[in-house]
Amino acid sequence: MSSSCLTHILYIVFSNSQPTTRRGRPRSDAARRAILDAAAEVALAGGAGANVDAIAARAGVSRTTVYKWWPSAAAVLLEGLLERTHDTIEAPSSATTREALEVFLSSLVALVRDTPAGVLLRELIAASVSDPAVGRALINDWITPRRAAIVNLLTEGERRGEVRQGLEHDAIVDALFAPIYYRLMLGHQPLTDSLPGDILAICWPGISTEKRTET
Repeated sequence: MSSSCLTHILYIVFSNSQPTTRRGRPRSDAARRAILDAAAEVALAGGAGANVDAIAARAGVSRTTVYKWWPSAAAVLLEGLLERTHDTIEAPSSATTREALEVFLSSLVALVRDTPAGVLLRELIAASVSDPAVGRALINDWITPRRAAIVNLLTEGERRGEVRQGLEHDAIVDALFAPIYYRLMLGHQPLTDSLPGDILAICWPGISTEKRTET
């Protein structure tokens, strides 16, 4: 740890106050950013050595600094991963609701299939069965932000007249994304490029305001 970082930590511990603001990024913001970047790198490396000590060492801070903002390694890993992969819950502003949903589904498939993040998520989901703290981290730092993005999209789709009014948004999100996590966890079927289109072929008629064609 650098002497300047150590001085900063000791200042906070002994004075119980914030250091004087200086020009440029505050030190606490810089440390938090470094921790998130380190956590994302660990997560995308497959989570090897994914503990608070490893994240702190990579970020150049103390483990106490990590615990200042996050209650566990799972929490900081998932928040770092979410920030690094935020483009997987973004879609072009010109996209229709259906197009945006397919982008989201395809991005998630690619993330959990083609990067080590899938292995990490699978391990954390399994660990959450016996570790409530990991379960809370999954919900708070991974699932909830991603679900919120989809709910916002559905709400905008209602405003534009593309999505039916009065539908239960949480149920829609479950129906759309559960098959991907189901296949990730059990491996009984592959995570194919065609899966997002297959999911939407089943779900979209029940979501859309488009009239169904009788056959």
